[in-house]
Amino acid sequence: MSTERMLLSAEQFSGVAAGYGDAGAMAVLAAGQLAKRKTLLVMVLKAARDTPFAARVLAAAELVFRAEAADEPAVAAVLAHPHLDAWANACLHRLADHAGTGAAEGLEDVLGHLGSYAAAAAIAARLPFVIEVPTVDGAAGLPGLGTAPGLGAGWARVDSDGRAARITGAGGTTVDIDGPGWQPRRSVALGDWRLAIEDQDPYRHCYNWRPLPALSESRAEHLAKLLADAWRLIERDHPEHAEGLRHSLRSLVPLATPDNGVMISASSRRACGSIATSIPDSAADLALLLIHEYMHAKLGALLDLCELHSHSGPARLHAPWRLDPRPAGALLQGIYAHAGVTDYWRMRRRSPDADTRRAAAQFAYWREMNRIAIEDLINSGELSPAGEYFATVLRSTLHRWDTEEIAPDIAERTHLFVTAQTVRWLLLNARADASEAERILSHLRFGEPLGTIAERGGIATERSARPADAPGLLGELHRWLDGDTAPVGPSGPDRGTAGAMLLADDAGGAERACLARLDADAGDEEAWIGLAVARTLAAGRKDRLDPTEALVHRLLLHRPELLRDAVFKLQQSDHPAAASELLKPKGVQVSNG
Repeated sequence: MSTERMLLSAEQFSGVAAGYGDAGAMAVLAAGQLAKRKTLLVMVLKAARDTPFAARVLAAAELVFRAEAADEPAVAAVLAHPHLDAWANACLHRLADHAGTGAAEGLEDVLGHLGSYAAAAAIAARLPFVIEVPTVDGAAGLPGLGTAPGLGAGWARVDSDGRAARITGAGGTTVDIDGPGWQPRRSVALGDWRLAIEDQDPYRHCYNWRPLPALSESRAEHLAKLLADAWRLIERDHPEHAEGLRHSLRSLVPLATPDNGVMISASSRRACGSIATSIPDSAADLALLLIHEYMHAKLGALLDLCELHSHSGPARLHAPWRLDPRPAGALLQGIYAHAGVTDYWRMRRRSPDADTRRAAAQFAYWREMNRIAIEDLINSGELSPAGEYFATVLRSTLHRWDTEEIAPDIAERTHLFVTAQTVRWLLLNARADASEAERILSHLRFGEPLGTIAERGGIATERSARPADAPGLLGELHRWLDGDTAPVGPSGPDRGTAGAMLLADDAGGAERACLARLDADAGDEEAWIGLAVARTLAAGRKDRLDPTEALVHRLLLHRPELLRDAVFKLQQSDHPAAASELLKPKGVQVSNG
């Protein structure tokens, strides 16, 4: 079984790095995945040879080899089934767990699933054969083909004369493949290609989310229509992504929507060629999810061919869409996938059926988020030479989008929201040096020399993994990401909150409210965030900032944890004073315009 790998040309590598990739590049990535899966099969064979099931595994493997010799392209299509990778890894993990123990519980069915692949390969090559396959809940499935239900418990027999094949259960029930009772794997015609709806494979549980059980006919038809509509949108608005999707995506796994109702999507390095998603309400939402996860899957396939980053660096990098620091590999994945998200919104704001202000705000938001993230990644020192080139090319794509105009009110408000998120991340993860905090306090209080202050504090790496949420003030300001930037008059019981004041365009009121909260508690995270946003909003309306105001503003944006510690020291000193006294401007020049 050949496992020869292909290499991307320089032009193909650059195309993928830029965020796209043509049919030729996708063919190379697919060849790499096929080689990986063949290697995994060989690894399973070697690992299983000392188990009681070695003969069954060897018989299945020999049938695969025989089928490949008869029709290599047909068998390659079977071995390209995305969840073969997930199955093989499950085998290897189970075998490793049982190694040296002599125990065999839980191994028979998982190893026996190779027989299902062997049957599918032999059917594709039109070989006569007989082989046994396991059943799950009385059903026997053949990867890429479908499922025969109602066979009862125990092993089923698959046999073929080279033309027609049938599956017979242990109790004698027979189902002809493509005959009555057979449940073929569903697929959807999307122009000149087909995408499978994978709701049968027993190894589709590899996305960290719960897959839906087999879909009803009505639900499958609904998803098929959504896919067809989403594909038309992608072809119309995102032709470069459409080419890559057409030549790399083989199946979609429907996921159960979480109890909170939020649409989710996922990809897996153990199922390249497939993505998983909730069934969203609209084709536009599905198009976004498809592009997002396809970007993850494409990069995963590339990483199987070449090293782009260190695997040993700590989690210390800034992914603005998360609250926790990230290692280089995870940040690269996030940037690449969100480049696809950015591109989606970039084009979506030009679509006749879109909410153009919301699309513009989302484009501005993700463009700035990725700009922050990629600079942190490139400056991390954790990229390989190939990774540095990859990130530089991707940054060029992001920089090219900087020239696209956004309405000034949308650009300003999305920038303020990103500012709020960045300050929150630094407050959570950055650690101030005690001597720096003492110097800041002495400088602001008594005018003593400041000396050199680092541009960024050390990053703690013990944070628990979680995506960024938007509580409190961030939740109030979230309307800006829908392009809703008109001032909102304060109303209701919370009209005095900093968030309500910022929405009312009252930067001064928001600043005073936040300073009052910091006078009471220097550890008030939301007050620091609100103060940074209020000062940033106000700074755009001033001719200049006095030196103290400029220093405080810079620290609020880049070293908020340092200011927080300085105020803590002030409040706990022998001669405490209010935070508002320390942080207030010493003089303000306001333009008359």
